[in-house]
Amino acid sequence: MKTTTSPEPETRNPKPETRSDAFTTHSPEETFALARSIGEQLKGGEILLLSGDLGAGKTVFAKGLAAGLGIDPTDVTSPSFTLVNIHEGRLRFYHVDLYRLESDSRRDLGLEEIFEDSDCVTAIEWAERLQYTPLNSTHVSIDYLSDSERKIEIWQSV
Repeated sequence: MKTTTSPEPETRNPKPETRSDAFTTHSPEETFALARSIGEQLKGGEILLLSGDLGAGKTVFAKGLAAGLGIDPTDVTSPSFTLVNIHEGRLRFYHVDLYRLESDSRRDLGLEEIFEDSDCVTAIEWAERLQYTPLNSTHVSIDYLSDSERKIEIWQSV
């Protein structure tokens, strides 16, 4: 009689995997093209958290994402005064800018409902002002290297 033993159960807690990519762009046009190629691959339900200094290229990146979604990038402007702009393309695109957000008005934006929409893409500029990280979001950090070069790091915690 042959006996078999079951493998021992996994006792350690594996660390969540993190996927990370880094790019160097040499012009706003290259930043736009990188974001456009990313936008072309999006399927819906993605939340992109954009961070970087003032003028680093967050809005250029958002315009590229929009172009990848079939939205005219000239329609995408920094929504600093309205906080949330909605654009229709292959997928609905929520462009959020939290630069001027007052801390107590975060609840009034309705972001939780937007995050639950699996038929849209959301890009949030100044995402660090959100003060929490939505599940399955993608972080995009844009840093100055020189007047024309930017280092763009993209990572997603799963």
